[in-house]
Amino acid sequence: MGEALQGWAGFPGAVHAVNDGSWMFLSGLPSPDVNLALVHGGDPGEFGQVVATIADVGAPALLMLTGNGLPFAEHVPSGWVHVGVMPFMIADVASTLQRPDARVRRAMADDHDALLGLWADAFEMLPENAEPIVQATVRDPESGIGAWLLEQDGVAVSTATTARVGDAITVWSMATPERFTRRGYARALLADAMARAAADGVRVGLLGATPAGKPLYDATGWTTLEDWQIFTNSESAQFH
Repeated sequence: MGEALQGWAGFPGAVHAVNDGSWMFLSGLPSPDVNLALVHGGDPGEFGQVVATIADVGAPALLMLTGNGLPFAEHVPSGWVHVGVMPFMIADVASTLQRPDARVRRAMADDHDALLGLWADAFEMLPENAEPIVQATVRDPESGIGAWLLEQDGVAVSTATTARVGDAITVWSMATPERFTRRGYARALLADAMARAAADGVRVGLLGATPAGKPLYDATGWTTLEDWQIFTNSESAQFH
């Protein structure tokens, strides 16, 4: 999952690192939902380095602990609070719901405003906090990370970002604003993404589920591999 975020790491101020027991993507933007760090190893020095890097960047963040990193919950700095759990989910792509959908296409540079609007609405983020991430997502169609749009009657109503690492596809930022929910758009978008992944020979799907998204994943062939305990030093739009 950490390697998949390389495509978001190319703008000024962003920090991206993948180590044996941790990974980080710190955008430096003033929203914890775009500054992420996971510690899954048991090395105290590595945990300390992650915490120190977050402090150096100076942006609010989500710090996630799992596996051998769970005992570090006792050493999370003061001012950080536990705000829930992110299920880390896995799927055999061949066993997921797959259905190509003509309404789905890759977001290009001209779709910048539509994608930004979907993210801002669905994630309750200020547009300026999402804009550099959107730019990084659509700037290079040949990069390993990209966003997909589902359009209904010419209007972009749902989006998801995917990145491939080896034989795995990682899914990020599935976003459907509330005014477009309960119409099957997210389900159709995910089914199309899995159909494309299967056609490309991808074997494994990986994602971190939000509370809003988990029922969809449970229903379409995904299972929880482990839970990531989430701490933040600010207010997250997705985890409370």
